[in-house]
Amino acid sequence: MSTNPTIASIFAAAAVDPDRLAAAESLPEPRSRYLIAMTPRSGSSWLCAALKATRRFGRPDEALNAADIPNVLKWVPGATPEAYLRNVTRAWSSRNRVSGLKVSWFQFRDFEAAMQDRSYLAGFRWIYLTRRDLAAQAVSLYKAVETSVWHTNVSHADAALRKLEALEYRYEAIAEWYRHIVEQERGWQAYFFRRRIFPLCLSYEDVEYDLPGAVKRIATFVGVKPDNVSLPAEPTVFRKVSDERNGEWARRLLLDLQRDADSRRQPAR
Repeated sequence: MSTNPTIASIFAAAAVDPDRLAAAESLPEPRSRYLIAMTPRSGSSWLCAALKATRRFGRPDEALNAADIPNVLKWVPGATPEAYLRNVTRAWSSRNRVSGLKVSWFQFRDFEAAMQDRSYLAGFRWIYLTRRDLAAQAVSLYKAVETSVWHTNVSHADAALRKLEALEYRYEAIAEWYRHIVEQERGWQAYFFRRRIFPLCLSYEDVEYDLPGAVKRIATFVGVKPDNVSLPAEPTVFRKVSDERNGEWARRLLLDLQRDADSRRQPAR
């Protein structure tokens, strides 16, 4: 069986604290568990912050990313990827025994490849979070990667903010992130098709237009009574990082992508 060497090596090298392991394994199994299948800059941090604020949906953070696993393992150990997934799902439950995680396609693909026993995955309900405007998503991802200004919930160095302010449109770089997002979306869609999974589909635009409505749709889907869910006045500290350049660059990207597609269709002379 093919396994991802990065994920496999993390668990091979991890030192398991027996007391923490015993504590994690003694926790009850959630009565409902879900995975948010997302792509970068699709609004997952914004949505998940709101879900956590209700105290009804567990702690839907990233835990399957190779960059995050070593730190999470210190507090929620597991000797194998499947044991780790089970223990994190239990440890990150809310009091109503509902638990969720969020994960991108590349993160999930690599983690699943390292699992010897994938049966635990069958018990998750899936929420598929997309963004209808892929061009705007690609621009947002380009700006975040280039400047390291990802979210508004943390302070940023002056140098990073100056770099964000000075950043210019670069077609090839943004187009590469556009293709990166498309590849992830195709990965999720192929996975759902192969596994006959019918997820709850939400978009960035749905969440932006009606956050309380999106949260209540999730509540119904995962078995939480919508009437028991209430959002605080400020459900999330996340705010948009975009400015007027985002829309302008997204429109420019679409024109440039079309130009490239037209040039490839032209017969050679």
